[in-house]
Amino acid sequence: MLFRSSRARIAIAIASLTLLGLPAIADAAGEKDAEAMKLHDQAMDEDYLAVEFDKAEKKLKDALKKCGKDGCTEKVLGKLHIALGTVYGGAGKLDEAKTEFVAALKADPKAALIDALTTPELAKAYKDAQKEAGSGAPKPATPEGDGGDDPTAAKKPEGDISHTPIAEQAINTPVPVYIEIPEEVGATKVGIRYKPFGSKKWKSAEMQQVGDGWGVEIPCEDVTTTGDLRYYIIAKDDAGDPVGTAGSLKVPYKVSIKNEIDEAPSLPGRKPPQKCAAKEDCPPGLPGCPSGKGDGGSRGDKSWGSSCEETQECSSGLICLNGTCEEGTETPTEKKSTGKKNLIGVWGQLDLLLISGKEQGVCSGDDPSYVCFYSNNDAQFYGQPADVAGTNGIQGGLGVAGVRALLSYDRHLLQITPKVALTAGLRVGYAFGGSPGSEVAPRAWEGGTEDAPGQNPHAQANPYLPLHAELRIGAMFGDGTLAKRKFIPFAFVGGGLAQVNASVNVSVCDYRDTEGQLVGGGGEGTCPAGTRAVRDLNAYQITGLNFIGLGGGAIYGITDNIGVAAELKFMFMVPTFGVVIAPQLGPVFAF
Repeated sequence: MLFRSSRARIAIAIASLTLLGLPAIADAAGEKDAEAMKLHDQAMDEDYLAVEFDKAEKKLKDALKKCGKDGCTEKVLGKLHIALGTVYGGAGKLDEAKTEFVAALKADPKAALIDALTTPELAKAYKDAQKEAGSGAPKPATPEGDGGDDPTAAKKPEGDISHTPIAEQAINTPVPVYIEIPEEVGATKVGIRYKPFGSKKWKSAEMQQVGDGWGVEIPCEDVTTTGDLRYYIIAKDDAGDPVGTAGSLKVPYKVSIKNEIDEAPSLPGRKPPQKCAAKEDCPPGLPGCPSGKGDGGSRGDKSWGSSCEETQECSSGLICLNGTCEEGTETPTEKKSTGKKNLIGVWGQLDLLLISGKEQGVCSGDDPSYVCFYSNNDAQFYGQPADVAGTNGIQGGLGVAGVRALLSYDRHLLQITPKVALTAGLRVGYAFGGSPGSEVAPRAWEGGTEDAPGQNPHAQANPYLPLHAELRIGAMFGDGTLAKRKFIPFAFVGGGLAQVNASVNVSVCDYRDTEGQLVGGGGEGTCPAGTRAVRDLNAYQITGLNFIGLGGGAIYGITDNIGVAAELKFMFMVPTFGVVIAPQLGPVFAF
C-alpha cells in the first residue's frame, strides 16, 4: 500500500508540473505579439495610407523578424503576412503579394484580407494563394474593428490622444470633427482619414486650427447616404513624423448619419454647417448647388476647412482663404483673379510719324526739329538754301519712321471688379530705321553777300537712339490675362525712352558748295543766279527722346496659355514734339 501510495503521489506531481508548464509554453509562443502588432499598426495605419510602401514593407519585415519561429501566435503571423501582401499589392508587386498570402494561410488558415484595403487584383492573388496553400475559403472578412453587423463586437477606438466624436449628423450635411491636442505632443500638422458609408476607399483631409484645437468639416459629397461614417486622426510634427493618433484603421471612430437628428453639431465658436441640396435635386444655379456652365457664377458646395482654389468652390457664406474654405463674405476688392497672372510677349511695332508741314526753311539749319542729308550718300547737308518758292519746304502727313522688335511682360496686380483687373507692364526692344548721324562737323562759311550771309547756322546731327524702354499701367476687361477662344480687351497708359525720326524728300537751291564756298555763275532752271542747280535732300523730322503713350488692344486665346495680341498705341514725343501712331502685333504666353 505504501508503494502504491508513493507511485500515485509521484504521478500526480508529474501531472501537476506538466499542467503548470502548459501556460508558460503558450505564453512563450505569443510573447512577441504586442511588439509585432505595434509595427503592423504603424505600417498599415500610417505608412501604407500615406503611400509610403517602402516604409510599410520594412516595418512588417521587422515585425516578422521579431516573431522568429515561435515568438508570435499563428493569428498574428497570418495578419503580418496578409498586411505585407497588401503592401506589395499596393506597389503593383502581385507575385510577391501572392507569396505572402500563401505564407499567411499556412500560418493561419483563417487569415483573411483587410476588407477596407482590398482590390480586385489582391482578391485574385488571394484566391490563387488559397489553391496553392490547400486552404478552403475562410469566412467572409469584415472590416477590422468594425464588429461586422454585431454591435456587441465593436471595440473602443484606441490611440494616444483623447477624442470625443459627435454622435450623429444629418444626411447631406458636412460633419464637424474637432480634437484638442496637448502641447507636449508637439503636433504642428493634423490630418484625418475617413471612409464614407458604403465606400471601399479611405479619403484624407487636413485639419485646421480652431480655437484651442483642430477641426474640419467632412464635405456633403461624402455624407449622401445613411449609415456610419468612420474616421481616425493622425497628428504629425514639423518633420512629418506621426506623434499621436486618435483611433486607427482597425478601430476607427464612427458618426451615425441619419435622415433626421435632434440637435445640429458644430465646431467650437462656429455655426452648425448648412445642409446641402441633394445632387438629384440640385440644378445648376440654385443656391448651395455646384456651379454649372452659364450659371453666372453660382457657388459650390465645399464646406468649412475643405481645400479650394477659388471662392466659387465654397458654399454660401464661405470664402477661399489661403487654400481652404473659411467663414466670411467676399467684397469686390477682395476678389482675386481666377486667371493666370503673368503674360509675356514678342511684338513687332510699326512707327508712323505724323510729320508737320512747313513751307520754307526746312533745311536752312535754324529749326532743330529737322535735319537734312544728301539723298545719294547720307552726308549731312550744311548748305545755304535760297528763298525760292516750291523749294526748302514739305507738306505734312504720315511718314514711315521704322519698325521695332519688343519683348513685353505684364502682371495682373488686382481684380478691381469681377471683370476688370489692374495690370502693370514693361517693354524693352530695338528700333530699326530712324535717321543717320553725321561724322563731320559743319564748317564756317567764308565770305557772304547781303542775300547770302556768312554765318553757318547748322548743328551736327546726333546719332539715332535705337533703344526702346517703356513702363505702363493698364486694365484688362475679362476673366483673366488669357482664355481659350476668348477675346480679352485691354487699355493702358505709360511712357518711357524712345526716338522716332521720319524723312521726306526736299529740293533746295544752294548758295554754297560742299566746302562752304559761295557758288558763282548763273543759276539753272528755277534756281536764281549765284546758286547751284536743285539739290535733292532727305529732311528728317526729329522727335523724342522721351514719350508719353496710351492705347488699347485685345488678346485672343488659342489655348489657355498661348494667344495672339494686337494693340494700337499713340506716342506723344517730348521734349522735341511729335505724334506717332504705332500698331503692334505678336504672340503672347500666359502663366
